[in-house]
Amino acid sequence: MTGAMTERLGSIRPVRWAYLAAAVLVLALLVWLMAFSSVLGVRTVNVVGTRVLTVEQVRAAAGIRTGTPLARLDLAAVSSRLSAVGPIRSVTVSRSYPSSVTIRVTERVAIGYRPIDPGAGGGPVLLVDRDNVAFRTVSAAPKGLPRLLVPASGAPSAAAALVAGTLPPKVVQKLSAISAPSEESVTLMLRDGRSVLWGGVDRSSDKARLLSVLLGQPGRYFDLSDPSAVTSRTDPGN
Repeated sequence: MTGAMTERLGSIRPVRWAYLAAAVLVLALLVWLMAFSSVLGVRTVNVVGTRVLTVEQVRAAAGIRTGTPLARLDLAAVSSRLSAVGPIRSVTVSRSYPSSVTIRVTERVAIGYRPIDPGAGGGPVLLVDRDNVAFRTVSAAPKGLPRLLVPASGAPSAAAALVAGTLPPKVVQKLSAISAPSEESVTLMLRDGRSVLWGGVDRSSDKARLLSVLLGQPGRYFDLSDPSAVTSRTDPGN
C-alpha cells in the first residue's frame, strides 16, 4: 500500500509543476502585455476644457507617444509638461484601459493687461490673470479689459490683478485702468472718467458688491477704502 501511495504522489508532482509553470507563463504574458507591449498602449488622447488653446497644441505639449504602454505612462511628467504652457492654469491627466488618456485643462482667464513697452502708445501687450501671471502676448490691448499700471519701481504689483479678479466681468469691462503701487493703495479708473479709491486688498469681496451698486449712483469719485463708511463725491477734493 505504501508503494501505491508513493507512485500516486509521484504522478501528482509533475502535474503541480505543470500548473505552476503555466501560471508563471500567464503572469509573464500579462506583465509583457501591460508594461511592454503596445496592445494596451495609447491609441487616443482626449482633451477637455480648451478655449484659447487648440486640442492639437495640448496634445503636442503633452508629448504622449502613440503606442506607449498605459501602465508605464508617467502621468506626473505629462502634467508637468502641460503646466509649463502659459495659458494652462491647472491640469489633470488620467488613463483608461484599454487605450485612452484624458487630459482636462483649466485655462487662465485674462482680467487685465500690461503693455510690453509701458512707454509706447500701443503695440503688443501681455494678458494677465487673477494670479498676476502674464500668460499670453497679443498684438494690441483687448477691448473690455483694464490696463494694470506698473508702479514706478517697475515691479508689477499683484494687488491690481487680485482686485480685478474679484470684480464681476460687467464691472471689469467698465474699467480703463487699475493702479496699485502697493497692496494698500489700489485705485480704479473707469472709462467714463470716474474713479474709485479701493484702498487695501482686504475685504475685496465686500467692496466688489458695493461697487456694483455705487456705479449706478451719481458721483465722480467713490471712496471704498472702508466699506463700512463709503463716500461719494463729485470731485476728489470736495
